[in-house]
Amino acid sequence: MHEEEPSEPYMQALRHGFTFARELGRACGPVHLLVGISQGDGPAAAALSVSPSLRAVVASAGDAFGDGAGYLQGQAQGAARLFADGLGQRVGAEHLLIALLDQGTAEVVQALRLAGADPGTVRRAALAAVGAPVGQPPITLPPLIPAGTIDRPALPVDQLDGRAWSVLLWRQGHLPTDRLRGQSDRQALRHLEQKAAWRIADQLGLDDDQRYSLIRHHADGVDQRMAAVTPDLAGPPRVPVRALRHRGILSPPAGWEAWLRNRQVNLLDRWFELRTISYSRAAPHPDSGRDAP
Repeated sequence: MHEEEPSEPYMQALRHGFTFARELGRACGPVHLLVGISQGDGPAAAALSVSPSLRAVVASAGDAFGDGAGYLQGQAQGAARLFADGLGQRVGAEHLLIALLDQGTAEVVQALRLAGADPGTVRRAALAAVGAPVGQPPITLPPLIPAGTIDRPALPVDQLDGRAWSVLLWRQGHLPTDRLRGQSDRQALRHLEQKAAWRIADQLGLDDDQRYSLIRHHADGVDQRMAAVTPDLAGPPRVPVRALRHRGILSPPAGWEAWLRNRQVNLLDRWFELRTISYSRAAPHPDSGRDAP
């Protein structure tokens, strides 16, 4: 079935929300979308018509609301679309308002409280506007993106799978840092350790929250150890293909430069792996039944 375009009030709410967040120097989060809805027209905006205004409340709060979480406002938008689809309607500002209320982030709840708005009253008005029953249970929220991806924080270290993390800590303590000769070696080591973290998560059957959090924390640990040993090699690696092209020596067709660069990176990774394979031979196996030593 062809998905209908969002309604203009919905798009207006998004524009107002993102503009407001930008004015505050923040990433757009759920509370900014709430303010965006309040600045529009229609039943959703009317339900949020309070004094002081939500915009004034959030703007005057300074750092109290922190930076916006894009992954949470993305989840709210997804929930609004699912809800509207279930009702056979175009997604509108009222669906988004219900999604934000049912998501119930601390920032949205606090903003409503400071503005003197009752979440229950606001929700009932929004439900009535879309023809949903007053007793509508909380709507379905789509799954969050995995922890450690986009702007969603990785799981804290103390919540990581102990078996996987102990193996990665061993690897961090046995990195072939004495074999690093240039920036391409540093990049190769990063790639190989990322693959190792991915492989360990596969071996243990871990979910994506664990997988990407392990990769993020392990990458940070690897970078810290490399920086401590080879601070003079900091910075992005050179890309010889681009340099040759700018000199006019090599002018590959469109798309070939990226292919050649990827091929070159893979070869450099493999060469570094062959040169340092002895360093990881004694790595503990992430046995699924016990912690690695």
